[in-house]
Amino acid sequence: MISLKNINKYYKQGEQEVHILHDITLDIQQGEFVGIMGQSGSGKSTLINIIGFLDREYKGDYVFKEDNIVHYTNKKFTYLRNKNVGFVFQNFKLINNLSVAENVALPLMYAGVKKKEVTQRVSEVLEKVGLGGYEKSIPSQLSGGQQQRVSIARAIVGNPTFLIADEPTGALDSQTSAEIMALFKQLNTLNHTTIIIVTHDPNVGKQMDRLLTILDGRLISDTEGE
Repeated sequence: MISLKNINKYYKQGEQEVHILHDITLDIQQGEFVGIMGQSGSGKSTLINIIGFLDREYKGDYVFKEDNIVHYTNKKFTYLRNKNVGFVFQNFKLINNLSVAENVALPLMYAGVKKKEVTQRVSEVLEKVGLGGYEKSIPSQLSGGQQQRVSIARAIVGNPTFLIADEPTGALDSQTSAEIMALFKQLNTLNHTTIIIVTHDPNVGKQMDRLLTILDGRLISDTEGE
């Protein structure tokens, strides 16, 4: 589904050009449960920005569903991202003055889905993440784990092709982290959702079916999980 070939990424720092990613080549198949692990500054966030269609300023080839997207227009690129990717963040990124249901509904509202269908899909996805009955709550009334579940619900409500979670357990205690990881695994197993989790936590990494390790912008290992 995702095929990167010889991806190189550079940033300008004044007069200097800094080489961030070095010849990254990898494939991710539909339905995989993949971790990307690396220390701060290793390039893992830069890599997922490319995988998630947030960054198109790179050298190399990106083939998505057998289509090389390198020459896509900005409009087509944005459509590709909105149609195919759900994002989960470490700090949840919920809107505090909106209810749980309203937060989860945002991607559907932007996509122009009819109100009746929005209500039904939001209710279904909240049940799926264990938050049925919380539709009218606001984020500040929820625990960190519950807020992350809302974030996951928002990410999957549009039935994305794949999910990218950037340090999704970084702000959570160990028990809540385990619950969130179990939820990701359930989504992957039951719904066959392709999930890519970025982490620097070995306890998270060892739960993945496949673990990619990034060091100094290079892919140094690609191994099956324990």
